[in-house]
Amino acid sequence: MTTDTLSRRPYPPSLVHAFYAGLDRLPIPAWLFFVLLIPIVGVAQHLVAWRKGALAPGQFNFDLGTAGFWLGIFLIGVYVLKGAPKALDEYRPLLDVTEEEYARLKYGFVTIPNGLGTLFFLFGVAMGAVSGFSDMAVAPAIDYVFPLLRIGIWMIASGGTFLFGYQVIRQLRQIGAFYAMPEQIDLFNLRPLYGFSRYSATLGIMFFASTALSTLDPTAYESQVVFLFSFAVIPLIFLMFYLPLSGVHRRLVSEKERLLQEANSRIASILDRIHSAAFEQQDYEGVAGMRAVYSTLKEEKETVQGLRTWPWRPGTLTGLLSALFLPIILTLVREIISMFLGS
Repeated sequence: MTTDTLSRRPYPPSLVHAFYAGLDRLPIPAWLFFVLLIPIVGVAQHLVAWRKGALAPGQFNFDLGTAGFWLGIFLIGVYVLKGAPKALDEYRPLLDVTEEEYARLKYGFVTIPNGLGTLFFLFGVAMGAVSGFSDMAVAPAIDYVFPLLRIGIWMIASGGTFLFGYQVIRQLRQIGAFYAMPEQIDLFNLRPLYGFSRYSATLGIMFFASTALSTLDPTAYESQVVFLFSFAVIPLIFLMFYLPLSGVHRRLVSEKERLLQEANSRIASILDRIHSAAFEQQDYEGVAGMRAVYSTLKEEKETVQGLRTWPWRPGTLTGLLSALFLPIILTLVREIISMFLGS
């Protein structure tokens, strides 16, 4: 590895990057690969259930058919690896760094370190095993007709959750650092800031969706481990969205106050000149011109007062809050499908 490569790549990447790189070489998109896993897992479990006599041949079971949903966490990985660089590229105009420095920053932002990444994945695998056996104790026997696959899904999905959760936490810390780098941010052009807020909001929605998938399994919340973990994630997702943006919000508020102080100072100055011209110099023609300036300054102040100080578009937060209804929607979908299938 050359010195230039070392400067750009200060640590080796997680093996998950090689996994996704392999997916990119498939003739189908990576997201479609994970979507296809759902019916594949469902068919595999049904074949075992039919062979063991747990289900009549051809009979469909909703829980067996949807168990692959848990692997949807790896769709978040697709977005983490491909959405993050796009968000940083959008912010690039505000970073006063060389291309080499930017390449290093981008590598650190996008790339999961192999060491800690592996530790978090293995910890997640262990937690997945605990959750799986906890669910197995309360779930119908049919759910674990193929126990190796079912427990394996729990382990892999939980490992992915912890791995990508770790990476997202890393990125949120770096976003805060990126926001602090520019000496001054233009309140009249917040567009470069929106990439990070859109990225973190989309991640929040995806994590909400991943957690909400638990509702597809009617017995999942009977396990205390699954119940506590699922609901503990909700406030963390909101903090994930808010905390990295709060620092730049304070900077924008300070910049807005500075602009308002300047506007007030100019207004006070023009009022003094109007008073002086009208009452001391009796220059009424000059007063008419200064009144036009005064009106312009008032409009300027009103414009500054209307400037946003949160680094996201109005619809971004609404979309994140709407994701809270996903568990309700998925529960209704589950009940409707079960009703039609008679299971």
